[in-house]
Amino acid sequence: MNLKTIYTKICTLLLLTILTQSAFAQCETWNSASNKDELENTHIFYKDAIKLNDYAKALPLWEDVFSKAPAADGKRASHYSDGRDIIKNIYASSDEAKQTELFDRFLKLYDQEYECYPKDKNGKDKKGYLLENKAYELYYTFNYDRDVIFEALQGAKEVSGKNLGYSVIYPFADIATMFFTEKKLTADETVEIYNYLNEVCDHQIKTNKQFSAYYQQQKDLANERFDVESDALFGCEYFTKKLRADYEANPNDRKNYTDIHSILWSKGCTAENSDLMAEIQPKIDKDKAADFAVKKADYEAKKSEWEANNPASMAVKAYKEGNYQEAVTKYQEAIDQETDATKKADYHYYLAVTYGRKLNEYSKAKKHAKESISLNPNSGKPYMLLGDLYAKSARSCGSNAFEQRMVILAAMDKWYKAKSVDSDPEVQADANKKISTYSGQYPDKEMLHMNGKKEGDYHNVGCWIGESVKVRAK
Repeated sequence: MNLKTIYTKICTLLLLTILTQSAFAQCETWNSASNKDELENTHIFYKDAIKLNDYAKALPLWEDVFSKAPAADGKRASHYSDGRDIIKNIYASSDEAKQTELFDRFLKLYDQEYECYPKDKNGKDKKGYLLENKAYELYYTFNYDRDVIFEALQGAKEVSGKNLGYSVIYPFADIATMFFTEKKLTADETVEIYNYLNEVCDHQIKTNKQFSAYYQQQKDLANERFDVESDALFGCEYFTKKLRADYEANPNDRKNYTDIHSILWSKGCTAENSDLMAEIQPKIDKDKAADFAVKKADYEAKKSEWEANNPASMAVKAYKEGNYQEAVTKYQEAIDQETDATKKADYHYYLAVTYGRKLNEYSKAKKHAKESISLNPNSGKPYMLLGDLYAKSARSCGSNAFEQRMVILAAMDKWYKAKSVDSDPEVQADANKKISTYSGQYPDKEMLHMNGKKEGDYHNVGCWIGESVKVRAK
């Protein structure tokens, strides 16, 4: 064996020894240290300082215990994560030289933690988590070189797969879009990242109840960032080619071609600029027509059922549309179905209004107004209606001036009655207005004398009114 070979072997052994010793040193614990109690106390002291947000005080204490027992008791990785926490909280207030030193130390702590504690408490590999955390801090805390962050994100992507943390979704999208703009990534490479991030978010939104809202938020933000370059990244031609194979794999599956149509449509594809869209569009149109027919039939069935169960509403609708005979029919149905006396009284009143004001069938109007009063004696509206209809009939029911004045007295009686039973301000105001308007039409004493009447007598008003009124004079 020549001297050169011997020398090479010696150097290799020395290098391996140095590396082994180095790895052992950075994973050293305080368990066998002579000053174990002192190190444990220093650990507690710097932890207390962190709780008080006194990171300047925590730094030298952490440096002391970390330099002697970086792996603490061999059961916790907190010295590494605490160190990073301290550094990032004093970084901004440090001078430039100190910042360089702190930053180098910050990065090394990730590698050192993984070397000494490669698995978490559940036995799961921490590489993906550490890479994600590293990328997050470099992006948000240090605003560091995007190439370095992107390398960490790509590494996390390979390790974490669909379990990538939500905190790096947007940074990944931001850097990928930036690199595409700078031509560091191709459209295909950028779209692959876009698809990956959406796949991660959709998976987590569906399966991770605890953090689904965070993934949804980050998905929306990431896609907004990709949208900045949407035309260049996701053009119609690109998606037409990309989705052709998916379509042809199952061209008659409605969900399949509907999903593809939705994507193509969102990318500006039409039957004119996409042969795939031209092939799918007739199927979509046919489906829409069939769906509409089903929905229409369902709507008509529900509409008929609702109308049958809500005749009062249908009566109102018919009244507003001027279909008064239909309104009468529906109000009668509502009366027949209703058990509540107050509601039934209202329906009789509306029926009286329809007969009296719209159909000029005064006898029927009077009948239903009376029914309403019998069910709800405290409502003044039926009395007001009767008074109005009486006054309107004065000429047709009175063969002479005296008879006409007697009809007005009958109307006045109804308006006074409305005031006496109903304190509603609207009823009171309406009654007072009508009484004031018609008070000048009282007969005078001479008219009473000529017709053989005096005040206090009663007079039978004929016609459809059929009521006896007490004679009064001006």
